[in-house]
Amino acid sequence: MLSDISQCKYFSILADETTDVSPTEQLRLSVRFIKDTKVHEEFLCFVPVSSTTGKDHASTILTQLSQLGLNLEHMRGQGYDGASNMSGKYRHVQARVKELYPLVMYTHCCSIVLNLVISTSSQLPVIRNAMATISDICVFLSRSAQRVSIFQDTVEREVSGSASSRQKLKPIRATRWVERHDSIIIFVTLLPAVVSTLEELQQENKQVEVATKAATLLNSVQKCTFLIASLVMQHTSGIILPVSKLLQKKNRIYLQ
Repeated sequence: MLSDISQCKYFSILADETTDVSPTEQLRLSVRFIKDTKVHEEFLCFVPVSSTTGKDHASTILTQLSQLGLNLEHMRGQGYDGASNMSGKYRHVQARVKELYPLVMYTHCCSIVLNLVISTSSQLPVIRNAMATISDICVFLSRSAQRVSIFQDTVEREVSGSASSRQKLKPIRATRWVERHDSIIIFVTLLPAVVSTLEELQQENKQVEVATKAATLLNSVQKCTFLIASLVMQHTSGIILPVSKLLQKKNRIYLQ
C-alpha cells in the first residue's frame, strides 16, 4: 500500500483521536490517494500519544508519516474532526502542518459538520424534550439486568414480525446521525413494549426510586406531543440518512 502511495505521489492524511480499553490515548492515521482515477482510503496505523496539544499531535503525525517512508513534500490534504486541538486556526494541528507545508489544504470532516448542524438546528422545545426522553428511557431500561430481562420478554410478547428480533434500544448520539436515525426507528418500533415495561416497573413496590422514575417516563411517552415529535424525527432523520452515508464513503472527493 505504501508503494502505491509513492507511485501515485500525492496524498492526503486523516487523523482522529481515540482511546483503547487500556485506556491509552492514541491517534488513528489513515491516508487518501488517487490510483487509476479512483480514490483510495487506507488505514495506516495507531500511534500512542502522551500529550493532546495541537503542537504535539502535529509533531507525532509528521514524524510517524516520515518513519513510514512517505514524502511529506507530496502531502496535499489533511482532514480531522472538529476538536479544537485538531482544527483550530492557531497553534493547532492543521495550522501547524500548514505552516510547515503550505500546500496542505485542511478539510473539516464533512459528515461530522452535517451531523452537528442538524443536531443543533431545531430550537423547538418539543423536539429537544422528546430526544431527551428517549435517551433517558434507553439509559433507564439498560441500567439493570432485571429491567433488560423484563423489556426483552415484553418485546417477544407484544412486538410481532421481524421487529421482535430487536430487543435492545440504542441511545441517541449527538454526532452520529446514522446511529441517531437507527435509534429513533428502533424506539418507535418498540414503543408498545417500552410502554408495557414502564407500566410494569411503576408497580415495583421494593424499589420506590425505580417505580417513581418509571412512572415519570411513562407519563412523558404517553403525551401526544412526544408521539408526534418522535414520528417527525423518524421522518426527517430518514431524509438526511442517505446524505450522511454518502459523506462517509471512502471514494468521496471533497472540493473547497
